[in-house]
Amino acid sequence: MAEETLSLILPNDLSHTPAAYVVDFGQVQRLAGGIRYRLGHHSFSGPVALKTVQDDGAATPRLRRELEVSRFLGTHGGELISKCLGYNFDDSPASSVVSLRGTALARLARDHNAWPLPHAQRMKIITDLLQALSLLELSGIVHGSIGMDTLQWDGTTLQIVDFGHAALCGEYPDGSPAHPGDDIAAAGRVIYCVYTGEPPPDDPAALRAELDDVQDTALRDLLLRRDPVAGLDIDYVFAAEPDRRPTAQTLLDRLQRRPHGVQRPQLVARDEAIRGDFRRLRDRQRKFRVAYRQWAAEQEATSRIPGQRAAGPGTPAATVAAPSPAPRPAPARPAPPRPATSGGSGKVYGRPSTASTLSKAKLQTLAAAAVLLAVVFLVAVTCVGLLR
Repeated sequence: MAEETLSLILPNDLSHTPAAYVVDFGQVQRLAGGIRYRLGHHSFSGPVALKTVQDDGAATPRLRRELEVSRFLGTHGGELISKCLGYNFDDSPASSVVSLRGTALARLARDHNAWPLPHAQRMKIITDLLQALSLLELSGIVHGSIGMDTLQWDGTTLQIVDFGHAALCGEYPDGSPAHPGDDIAAAGRVIYCVYTGEPPPDDPAALRAELDDVQDTALRDLLLRRDPVAGLDIDYVFAAEPDRRPTAQTLLDRLQRRPHGVQRPQLVARDEAIRGDFRRLRDRQRKFRVAYRQWAAEQEATSRIPGQRAAGPGTPAATVAAPSPAPRPAPARPAPPRPATSGGSGKVYGRPSTASTLSKAKLQTLAAAAVLLAVVFLVAVTCVGLLR
């Protein structure tokens, strides 16, 4: 490992002022598509690659397009998408530093002893790929070159690299129209290869026959959705028309409905929580039944007629009941007091008795008689005065 200080312009630096960028480079280098890759490590950004244009500089527009994609995405993408961390297009040759982790899937597939990967890793690769494509679709970006060479795997997370041919706002760098379905069809071939361990057939008819006859229904249900009644395709990853292909989010929803890979621990935990709630409910029901039976036995014991015993099996009912005296009339129970309000004072009084009601009637009668006598007396005095 050897440290080198590079003079780079950061992607979001509007002043375009070069800054020192220290990278600890290793011995790994490779050449692809007119660009030389030197792998290294940055203290803050982690694994990176210095991309330097070779020969006549024809690959410089690809580095510029990667810079545009990084600026377009901003902080989105996380570890799933490789981004430009710094660039220097003024010097010759043009160069840039990008985030680059892991090993290309194409290189892993050439190791027949380790390929195909374990089931959990295959599901994680497919999930990460669909999540990254869903983010690119929401951002209006089409990669245009999804394949085993542009996907890196470090054992835990997938990363999409090399955005030199990416389309922004529905148009590739050469001016041809772009559609998110372009990435879906390319990703479908990657999914087929990662899942089965074999590359898919190049002939569309042979590929469709493989999916129709495949024994693993999980792969078929992910890439192909049919209407069993009408016998028609609802959507197909490799459909000829891009509009007939499902979106990345649709495929991701299908994938996460099945209990496999990283979703299994969450499903197990949810199942345990449901079972725990069920056990607690059954325990409450059991306690209630015990308490209810005890209460019912006490009520039956207190309400049983004296001298009567319970009938056993095979015992006539006539021999069970012992003679008992005539039932005594139950004493009259006083009616519960009814609350009543008096005026607006808010005080509550009990129901008045019959004696108090009679005394009030007598007093009212005596008062009326007294008033009548007073009136008669006044009339008599008036008449005597007039006669005089």
